[in-house]
Amino acid sequence: MANFEKLAAFIIQNVGGEDNIENISHCMTRLRIKLKDDSKANRSAIDANNGIISSQIAEGKLQVIIGTHVGDVYEEIIRQTGKTNGDSKEGEKKGSFINRFAALITKIVVPSLGVLCACGIIAGLNSVLLATGVIQAGSGTNVLLNAMGNACLTFFPVILGYTSAKAFGMDPFVGMILGAVLIFPGIADTMNAGNAITTIFSGTAFAMPVYKTFFGLPIVFPKTGYTSTLIPIMLITWFASKLEVSFKKNIPAVLKQFMVPFLTILLGSIVGILLIGPVSMVLQNALSASLNFLISKSKILAFAVITLIYQPLVIFGLHWPLITLGLIEFATNANSLIVAAIFPASFTHMAACLAVFLRTKSTKMKNISLPAFLSACFCIIEPSIYGVTLPVKKRFGFCMVGGLVGGSILVLSNSPMYAISMGITGVMSFVDPNTGSFAGMIWCAVACIAAFAVTFCLTWFSYHVGEDGKNEDDTASFHEASINKKEIIYSPMKGEVRELSEMGDQAFSNGQLGKGVCIIPEEGKIVSPCEGVISALFPTGHAIGIKSNTGAEVLIHVGKDTYNLPEGIFKKLKAQGDKVKTGDTIIEFDLNEMKKNGMNTGTAVVVTNTKEYLDIMNLKMGMIDYKDKLMVTVVPENLQVAPAGAKE
Repeated sequence: MANFEKLAAFIIQNVGGEDNIENISHCMTRLRIKLKDDSKANRSAIDANNGIISSQIAEGKLQVIIGTHVGDVYEEIIRQTGKTNGDSKEGEKKGSFINRFAALITKIVVPSLGVLCACGIIAGLNSVLLATGVIQAGSGTNVLLNAMGNACLTFFPVILGYTSAKAFGMDPFVGMILGAVLIFPGIADTMNAGNAITTIFSGTAFAMPVYKTFFGLPIVFPKTGYTSTLIPIMLITWFASKLEVSFKKNIPAVLKQFMVPFLTILLGSIVGILLIGPVSMVLQNALSASLNFLISKSKILAFAVITLIYQPLVIFGLHWPLITLGLIEFATNANSLIVAAIFPASFTHMAACLAVFLRTKSTKMKNISLPAFLSACFCIIEPSIYGVTLPVKKRFGFCMVGGLVGGSILVLSNSPMYAISMGITGVMSFVDPNTGSFAGMIWCAVACIAAFAVTFCLTWFSYHVGEDGKNEDDTASFHEASINKKEIIYSPMKGEVRELSEMGDQAFSNGQLGKGVCIIPEEGKIVSPCEGVISALFPTGHAIGIKSNTGAEVLIHVGKDTYNLPEGIFKKLKAQGDKVKTGDTIIEFDLNEMKKNGMNTGTAVVVTNTKEYLDIMNLKMGMIDYKDKLMVTVVPENLQVAPAGAKE
């Protein structure tokens, strides 16, 4: 606990103090802190702390990636600050729709993942025991294991009623009751008994028969009921939360304790069953139909996209909507190919971490890669992403390739998951409980082994000493004498050199795209900062990539959001693929017109392959002219940087 106290106090201090924290929550590996003033957060200090994997701004919050013990740190921060979790109403209104939707899905679905996966493991175990003849169908052991394995999804609306209510800021027990109403024992059979009174949307794909009425109003209730569904309870709870707020404002204090939940449950259930439920089921079915349509057109392409985007989405915490689609598919079909397709992803990170652990001589990296490997065994891949793979970007790419290979095998062999469980224990979830077939489990093993092998080999054979830090063997440091190659990067502009942090664009300011500087131009001209090849030239002309003859990859990006400028501002004098010499003019642009448009003219000059160098040093700050020395790249003698024209 002492360690958590110290880390919690450190985080509080470096996010601007407890007064700067609006609210705080967490998922499986990261804190999500809504700050009143983001500029007060000292992210460089946060990222430098050994107890923190990384930090980022996403979904309008500061996300501090800690690891699987994040819950303990969270509880300690709550104890020290007295803050409560959840988003404020003000916070809900900020950020893009996608970010807000992803944040909402995260808050609703993530708290249930622990029990969802636990039940999935039990369901998988039950299937394996049945298939191997260890237990018999209908036996007491089978019945009990079946109940434990299916309890979570069977009563999912109750669980999501609780988490949805927490997310929408209402009484969570009211949310649970709303979920319980949807799956009340026998309600689906009773609501659909007898002869249909009428059919809504008769003759269409959305035809819905009506068997019962509520005071003359038609009740449309799905024959399969609302068991295992997600969207209906989310929307009903959202509606009920609006009712609750209104009732709390207008009902006298002496009556609130009973009248608020009474009216919220009564009206929420009536409107939910009569209107929101049917509409949300149409929406849920439409999502499933759209996905099936896409798959029917090109199953390989559809799932290739799913497997490729999953891991990048994890970086930003935006993967939960994708998982939610998988859960909707599971609720509809009693199995999920979407979840199966992303299942091998954790095995790729296991492979990358193991390869790095075996290859690196850095004690620090060994201490990072081994725990990250163990976390990945249980499908918690954030420690691997932020500690092992993303810092050396090719490794993350290898994981994506491995995930594509493994996911494709499962998709092409049509091997869905029959229970929701991830990591090494999830292999059992591929046993078909209806037929007892082990075919899916065998294909799962093949897919995971393939994903692991591809990623491990790519990481192992591409590894070179030094890519995990300056002090690879922890016993010696690099000295000037060990340098056998360096390159001067000359100024591509005339103007004032400032720190890159003044660029005004977070992607550049925080160094994610590489080390470099910001130049405030005095003239509208860009010349080549080195001798090499133009590797990229954006159609708008606002950004140029140059690979030097000695391997430096230099990106020059004029201003922020300059891609929105009208045509004609930038004039390209060279083309992509052209060879250039230092001082050759590449772009001319109308600086005055940019200023008239109120554009930020600060130009980033960065070395994007910074990780391949021992250091990138700035040589000059303040006023600079064309071809003045700007930066120097420093390469240790045991590293090789591919020159322009070399195969990657």
